[in-house]
Amino acid sequence: MLNLRQIEVFNALMVQKGVTAAAIALRSSQPTISRELREMEVELGFDLFHRIGKRIAPTEQAISLFDVVKRAFLSTEEINRVAMAIRDNNATYLRVACIPAYAETLVPETMRRMSDRSRAAHLVIRSLEEAALHQDLSSQIFDVGLTEGVYDPGKAYVEELDVGNVLAVLPAAHRLCAKRILEPADFDGVEFISLAQGDPYRSKLDALFTTAQVSRLYTIETTTASAVCSMVAAGLGVSIVNPLTAAHYAGHGIELRPLKVRIPYRVNLWRSRRTSRSLLADKFIATLREIISEFCVKRYS
Repeated sequence: MLNLRQIEVFNALMVQKGVTAAAIALRSSQPTISRELREMEVELGFDLFHRIGKRIAPTEQAISLFDVVKRAFLSTEEINRVAMAIRDNNATYLRVACIPAYAETLVPETMRRMSDRSRAAHLVIRSLEEAALHQDLSSQIFDVGLTEGVYDPGKAYVEELDVGNVLAVLPAAHRLCAKRILEPADFDGVEFISLAQGDPYRSKLDALFTTAQVSRLYTIETTTASAVCSMVAAGLGVSIVNPLTAAHYAGHGIELRPLKVRIPYRVNLWRSRRTSRSLLADKFIATLREIISEFCVKRYS
């Protein structure tokens, strides 16, 4: 098991991309860092770096390990920023974690309205894919979390917010634009851009089309709804995404259509019990609810 010092050395090597630079960053010496690296590799049982003359290059195992380590170091930096905010008596400090779809749609408008109504606040927004987001929420570093899937990390208040129904997104000139409402059968044999395996709404859509015995032509699979919409706008296929992202891209080479079979879409709001008395978190959540309520009134679906 690696200790904190070894993790610190590994992070410096990955960030600085060299033993000498890592030694300078850690105020150590090149021989010391080289020795600690060898000890780490012996303990782990695999090489972290390829030696190419005086240079090093990370192995595939090191790259995989760094995906986890860098999140830990980002969390450490976040702790330091919070400490500085406390030192400077900055009480208006809020940490929000969300999936990319909300960082692009809900969160910017929430922040804009908050800044119009009150004095400046320091907000930290962490945008992560759902699986990574769950791990970070468990650390209790964040005050508010917004997820798609139902997730309870413990010691938290969790609330579902109804947003409407998922929507079909179509290239502006696509033949399906001639229809006002789409049925599962309309997608049979149509090039379809899909969200990645494991996405909660991907699973619901797959079940819908399987039940309807509809075979879509899978062309592209990607991890975010915004990427899906960009692909649709480029004319690479059609798709079905959350109504927030769909509305955000409407008119940018994309047309929206509701589905005859409705699939409700909900935002899961997570709030740490540790910060349940935060006035800034109260304002953020109240503003978020206001925006979602207005969105639903527009009846995109």
